[in-house]
Amino acid sequence: MVRAPTEVRTRGATRGAWARTSPGRWRVAPVAAALAVAAVLSAASGGSSATVYDSRDAALRREVGKVMADPRVTASTARVGMVVADASTRRPVYLRGADTPLAPASTQKAFTAAAALTRLGPGFRWTTDAYAAPVGAGGVVPGRLYLKGSGDPTLLERDLSSLVAGLRAKGVKRITGDVVADASAFDEVRYNPYWSTSYASSYYAGQVSALTLSPDTDYDAGTVIVTASPGTSTSALPRITVTPASAASHLRIVNRSRTSASGTATTIAVSRAGGTNTVTVTGQVPVRHTAARKWVTVDNPALMVGRALRSRLVAAGIRVDGTAVRGTTPSGRTLLARHYSMTLGQLMVPFLKLSNNSHAEAITKTLGHRTGRPGSWADGTSALRAYAAGIGIPTSGLRFVDGSGLARANRLTPGQLALLLDKAQRASWWPTFRAALPVAGVDPVRWQGGTLASRMRATPAAGNLRAKNGSLTGVTSLAGYVNGADGRRYVFVMMSSFSGTSPRPVEDRLGMLLARWRMTNR
Repeated sequence: MVRAPTEVRTRGATRGAWARTSPGRWRVAPVAAALAVAAVLSAASGGSSATVYDSRDAALRREVGKVMADPRVTASTARVGMVVADASTRRPVYLRGADTPLAPASTQKAFTAAAALTRLGPGFRWTTDAYAAPVGAGGVVPGRLYLKGSGDPTLLERDLSSLVAGLRAKGVKRITGDVVADASAFDEVRYNPYWSTSYASSYYAGQVSALTLSPDTDYDAGTVIVTASPGTSTSALPRITVTPASAASHLRIVNRSRTSASGTATTIAVSRAGGTNTVTVTGQVPVRHTAARKWVTVDNPALMVGRALRSRLVAAGIRVDGTAVRGTTPSGRTLLARHYSMTLGQLMVPFLKLSNNSHAEAITKTLGHRTGRPGSWADGTSALRAYAAGIGIPTSGLRFVDGSGLARANRLTPGQLALLLDKAQRASWWPTFRAALPVAGVDPVRWQGGTLASRMRATPAAGNLRAKNGSLTGVTSLAGYVNGADGRRYVFVMMSSFSGTSPRPVEDRLGMLLARWRMTNR
């Protein structure tokens, strides 16, 4: 699924550490020297020096320059930054506006992934725990059962069934109190204040909670799938169901859809009223047609999980005297059952291949929770910035307000992103990171090509170029790695802020040029 909302164009950003001094010449300030290290960039007194290029790259640099002469790049309404560098020597091949802070969109997820793999480790797992007072005579749990989440964005309804099986194995037959959903590992700011309110019911902007549920193995946490199946005739309303099924008790469905004549278009749309769980289904689905499936966010996902667990308990024959409520787990309770998530390394595949925003935000708040406070965007994004500084990335112009890049207030420079990619290929977790990146022109979308499956098909870049792309209205970006025809690997970043025609096709032209290039081409 494409994870790129449409909205108005972002405003331009301020200048950073790289500065253009003439149409054909770039000068480098010391803050950016880390991009190509001291052996490549010479820092002169007075704050700047000329970029040192390899003379063997002169022909390639000219060809890249021709690509960048595209009117979609040179338009007065476009701001485009680019870095192309040799991945082995770190020597720059082409620089354009490499110090310009721009909205990165989903290329920011590369930072979030790298920080998590470093700080948490590829083997990290989230836990979801069931606590209560000790089980008494006759399998009775006196009082409440507490379900405590730690931020797992991959929890499924079947995992709740596994927890219930664990409780049954402990002899639990009755719970005399409520089922308490404990999401206290994260704060209660579940919707990022920098996100447009127009996103609120869209699957790519699910509320971020330490206790949440995903409807399927794309793991869009905090959402449900609404399915509209056509009626038996045009006079019959479509039948509406939700996945996971246990979420039905959490929602109020308003069915304003209709069954249309065979051969007409499917136009089903689903929206949720702000601050509620009233979900309205509109549009039409043709008679005898395939059911329409739409994703929509829920309000208060932790309570939805609590209700889902209660329903699974009852279905398993465990009597629950109370209802599902929100709360926190008191100290001294006994751990009765525990569910472990997949590893963080395994999560990287759906996270990066499908550009899943909910994963990015769960990771960010998990990093924030390492402070000992409830995970928050403030602490999580501070951790991302501290990670960048800690591995030697200059932070001038860098700004993170979320972990996914959905907010238009985020800023990265092409140089900062290129330096991250350079360092990633030298990290112990590099094989995990590389394998999780989308691959140009490769099927299937899950779990190979990802968001690049339809791009650069039948070109030298197909099956070769691995990169993270980003997209918002007025923003496009692509950052990653590609091997030339001679086996030389390039790190490349292209970031654009624009109005009018998108420079995205130029990203593909750049990738294809690098993929077919040989150093002997002069």
